[in-house]
Amino acid sequence: MKKTLLFGIVSLLWLSIPVKAQLEKGTKYLGGTVNLTGVHGKSSVSTTTKSNQVNISPEIQLGKFIKDNRLVGLGVGANLNLIWFKDNSNTDDYKNKTNYNQFFLSPYIRHYKSLNSKFAIFLNSSVDLSYLSIKSQTDFLSSSENGYGIALNIVPGISYWITPRFALESDINLLNLGVGYQDFLNTKTVSFNSAVTSSIPSYFSVRASWYLSKK
Repeated sequence: MKKTLLFGIVSLLWLSIPVKAQLEKGTKYLGGTVNLTGVHGKSSVSTTTKSNQVNISPEIQLGKFIKDNRLVGLGVGANLNLIWFKDNSNTDDYKNKTNYNQFFLSPYIRHYKSLNSKFAIFLNSSVDLSYLSIKSQTDFLSSSENGYGIALNIVPGISYWITPRFALESDINLLNLGVGYQDFLNTKTVSFNSAVTSSIPSYFSVRASWYLSKK
């Protein structure tokens, strides 16, 4: 099903439709997004156990159209997770703080096809290089571990222009195809279609985008 939908999108990319001025050779591209989530938890069994989690995921994309409808660029971003846990059920409070962070570089090639004056679809191919780190600290000891990952991903998306130079874009992660390798926490893993998730907010990610041309 997923492959059929992707094949349909690729077929649309080859249709002969006039090029939008924003997608012409020489246009510069700037895109950015920031996701922020937080969770507060309290044990239903004991009022002495509490936990908090904050996640911040910023990303910036830079690029330039090397030919009509074809954008080449680089994405830089991070996924920062901070978790606090506290249990004061005993005489001595137990506290734990964990930082789990991912920093990545993503060279990409994106091919667009205009649908009308407002909408365009695209297919984005990227190599995602990541550095992973986790650090845990309690009142008595601390530990840390580092690792790395590499992934190849192909994901379709859609752009909607609000002004001639500003658009909102969405990667349709539901249709992502990818393969990845990770060496982290003394474990080496190979994953397929790793970006597809059962979390509804992860199906679609919205990005603010500027298309800067001399016209």
